[in-house]
Amino acid sequence: MATPDLRDELKAPVEPLLPIEKKLIGWSFGIGIALLVLLVLLNRIIPLT
Repeated sequence: MATPDLRDELKAPVEPLLPIEKKLIGWSFGIGIALLVLLVLLNRIIPLT
């Protein structure tokens, strides 16, 4: 099996994301932001000194 050329790979057309991939990205982003807000609020209520 021949090794693929990197130049050919970079010229390949961009494939659109599948709906499940979009949903996973959205959920991951949302959970990350929610946890960040939760940690900030928790730090304001119980500050670490």
